[in-house]
Amino acid sequence: METFKIVCAECHNVNTITNETMTCMTCQEDLDHPFAVEVTDESAKTHIEENDIAVIVDFYSTTCGPCMAMYEEYEDAALGFGQTVRFLKINADTHQQIAQAYGVSALPTLIAFKKGQEMNRVSKQLSQVELTLWAQSLL
Repeated sequence: METFKIVCAECHNVNTITNETMTCMTCQEDLDHPFAVEVTDESAKTHIEENDIAVIVDFYSTTCGPCMAMYEEYEDAALGFGQTVRFLKINADTHQQIAQAYGVSALPTLIAFKKGQEMNRVSKQLSQVELTLWAQSLL
């Protein structure tokens, strides 16, 4: 039986699971989390480095017009991916360490990762369709 690692969106615990295991071993939350997850410097690092599923990270600021204009589009795009692509949100104003670690200098910046490796990045506002197509390309 094939296993893979997925980080819980609620408690950020790394779970080694099979296709039959869909709950976190620590907090019992559903691992098929359909929403974008707000993360900190530390929890972002765990999600990026430990997930076997693809991760898309939105580095944003609440004072950035394009960032806020993309907010709903990003949330809606995340709904279709649950346990296959994790959508993360990082406020670059309050979590500068992780933004600096990935060389984020413009907002919004979105970075796609697979198994801890950066696959692609874009520094502009994307539509829900563009985000969905990008996520599908990571599967």
